Amino acid sequence: MTNPKDKMKKTRNPGVFRLPDGRLLAKVSVRTSDGRVVVRKQVLAASATEKQAVQAVLALKELVKHPPVTTPSRRPSDTGQTFEDYCNQWLAVRSQRVTPKTKMTYVATVKTFILPRMGHLICKDIRRNAVESWVVWAESLRRGNDKPYAEPSMRVWWRTLHVILCCMAADLELPDPTRKVDPPQRGDLTPVRETGTLTGEEIGKVLDECREKYPRRLAEVAMMALTGARAGEVYAMKWDVINFDRKIITIKRAVSAGVLLERTKTKVQRVVPLHPELEAILMVHCCAQIHRNAPGLDTLLVFPSDKGTVREPMSGNGMWVKLAEAAGLKQRLGPQVLRRSLNTLMLSEGVDRITLRAIMGHTTEAMTQRYAGVGDDAKADAIVRVRPVLRVVKVEEVAEERKAS
Repeated sequence: MTNPKDKMKKTRNPGVFRLPDGRLLAKVSVRTSDGRVVVRKQVLAASATEKQAVQAVLALKELVKHPPVTTPSRRPSDTGQTFEDYCNQWLAVRSQRVTPKTKMTYVATVKTFILPRMGHLICKDIRRNAVESWVVWAESLRRGNDKPYAEPSMRVWWRTLHVILCCMAADLELPDPTRKVDPPQRGDLTPVRETGTLTGEEIGKVLDECREKYPRRLAEVAMMALTGARAGEVYAMKWDVINFDRKIITIKRAVSAGVLLERTKTKVQRVVPLHPELEAILMVHCCAQIHRNAPGLDTLLVFPSDKGTVREPMSGNGMWVKLAEAAGLKQRLGPQVLRRSLNTLMLSEGVDRITLRAIMGHTTEAMTQRYAGVGDDAKADAIVRVRPVLRVVKVEEVAEERKAS
């Protein structure tokens, strides 16, 4: 029996052997990081030189140490992947690109309102009739008190499902099953009470009651009432965004699920004029923070929690209920009501919609370009038209604030 070693001979170059027919063989043996020994061979053409064989050895070593990353071909028509598996993969990727609050919304929506109805389906079998069936099911759902869900809630479920199905169709090269499917609707519901807005006099009452009952939180309530900023934007403010000299506030941060983000909900920075009443209140608030050596001074947060950390937008729920009762309001009160009220008051004062969007931050990509050039003077003129009926706070009243604290 012929010895395999007699079939090739060593050359003076390591890893290069000459076969009996005269051709050269490049051979490498590499131990990988996990302890395996990988052997690779390559027979060169008859005209190849030993120099070329040496280069082949080096190439084989590099190939073993750094193998190319290949993506397996996917045949959508043969896949047996369930929609639940795809949703989990989608969440793992999508959650890295959205805010913590949006991630929580996606996870809760998928788990509670999508997978129970569609999770068992095979991706390639999902068609328009399956999506329409989900819409009918969503419209029939009831809460614990046997009341139907509000239409805005169902719209959140629909937007999440729509995005996932569109991504699935693109990834697996399938037809879009959401095409010409209408979202869930509840035409039998009356408008929710929260859609009401406050008058300038009612805003004044709220601020006066806040000064009496929650003096340390007056500034944040006034900030919401007189800038239209979202609660998450207010609690993310640091003192660097408030310019008393230029009388402007730059809204460029937001709080999402307890995390301070260096961007707003719309990812667009905007400048809001500093209302005269708000300016006085903020100056008192700043002096009081320094006098008390309040927690959170090192972070420069304007409205930190009692522990000095970022305050959650939902932290004032109990306060809003008591303020509404004290002010004699017959509707719910909260940051969104104050924001909507400012919007309505400026419209009633004849503020044009472009300037309004510049202040409130209502934006689409097209509108961003349109209101980007609205000047500070135009916005300041718009904001001072809203004059709540309240007692103006003066800087000299810091002494009273110190006694109260």
